Parts: sequence; structure tokens; C-alpha cells
Amino acid sequence: MRFIRAGALMLLSGFSSGCYTTVPFASSPVAGQVLVMDLNDNGRVALGPSIGPAATRVEGTLDSRTDSAYVVKVQSVVYMNGSSNKWTNEPLTIQTDLVRELRERKFSRSRTALLAAGTVGAVVAFIATRAILGSGTPDTSKGGDGDGSQQ
Repeated sequence: MRFIRAGALMLLSGFSSGCYTTVPFASSPVAGQVLVMDLNDNGRVALGPSIGPAATRVEGTLDSRTDSAYVVKVQSVVYMNGSSNKWTNEPLTIQTDLVRELRERKFSRSRTALLAAGTVGAVVAFIATRAILGSGTPDTSKGGDGDGSQQ
């Protein structure tokens, strides 16, 4: 049962990450959009007390924007060592000059289709190699009458 839960968790995490991509903004972001902000060196230093000194990326929903800052409801923070922390939409103000690159998170149909096809293929391969559906052949060898003697 533990393996089934672990497999389901891996599958769900694959779907959540595989269905989206990040792209540079074509225009100015508006409230409600999910932003992915890569911080520059000054950003890591300035935001260190709030989110940690090794933070490299902040992802969150834009709450409001001025000419000099973004107010985001933070969903996650990624650090230099590759680890990340989930946040629960805590508000954070990030000055625009602390952001190296600003992107938006978008749904990707092609990644979703590829992930779905791969998942279906893996399930079919698993079933085919385990004969789960009972497509095996019955045992037709005559081995005796049950008392250990051969006929």
C-alpha cells in the first residue's frame, strides 16, 4: 500500500509541474497573474531577512503593482541549492530593481499531452508485464493426483 501512495504522489507532482511552463511577459503584468521572479544579487541580499539569504526565485500571484514594486502573495521560494519552500500566500513587496527576470506561469497543452501519453504508456507497460488482466495461459501439465505419486 505504501508503494501505491508513493506512486500516486509522484504522478500528481509530475502532473502539477509538467502542465505548466514559464515565459517572459509580453506586456505589463496585471493583478491575479502568477509571476515567477528571478532575483538578482541585490535582491537576494535585500530580501534575505524576509525569505532567506540564498533565495533565487519567488513565485506568487500579483496582488498589486506600482512603478517601483510588486506586491505578491508568495506561493513558493526556490533557493540556490535547488530546494524550495511552499508558502501560503503571504504578502511580500519586492522592488522592481531587485528582479533580474520576470516571467509568467502559463498552462502548456503540449507538455500536458506528452505527460499524459507517457503516463498511459507506463501503465499499459506495467499491466502487460504483470499479466494483471488474466491474459496468461492456464497450466495444462498433469503432475499427479495430489498424493505425491506420479501416474
